[in-house]
Amino acid sequence: MTTDTRELVLPASAVDPVLEEIRRHGLADLETGALLLTGQSDMHVLVVAVAGAAGIVRGPGLFAVSAVAYDQLFTFAEERSYRARAMVHSHPEEAFLSRTDRVYSLRVPGFVSAVVPTYTAPPANPASWGWWRFERDWVPCTTPVVDLTLPPARTVVFDEEGVREY
Repeated sequence: MTTDTRELVLPASAVDPVLEEIRRHGLADLETGALLLTGQSDMHVLVVAVAGAAGIVRGPGLFAVSAVAYDQLFTFAEERSYRARAMVHSHPEEAFLSRTDRVYSLRVPGFVSAVVPTYTAPPANPASWGWWRFERDWVPCTTPVVDLTLPPARTVVFDEEGVREY
């Protein structure tokens, strides 16, 4: 399979834990999210890191991660030679980048932000989500390939208390 080296490649197992968390919090009218980690030199997702509780703020129209929670996840990633490549978060209805998303998301060149719509019943196909990459500003990007031949992604929970198995 040939893919653009800048495009994420998801194992099929990476989608389910994200959808499960989005649906669970969406039914409580709360946004939530996860980060996708790859190896250092490729774009194959190896780890899905769903947001836990400590230092995570969820609300209608709000999903925020504290600096301490990010530090816990980034330290975990660095110690294992992973890279945080993307954040996926939910919206109650449409897949778009809000003003808050555009300003306060991780604005790192090449970083991807995805928005999953209809958080009470999120679509299973990532092609139905909105995808953007930061390149001086947020620009639409290609939906990741879902590769059924990849080994399952590891799923972890992160927050201010650390990173632990899902």
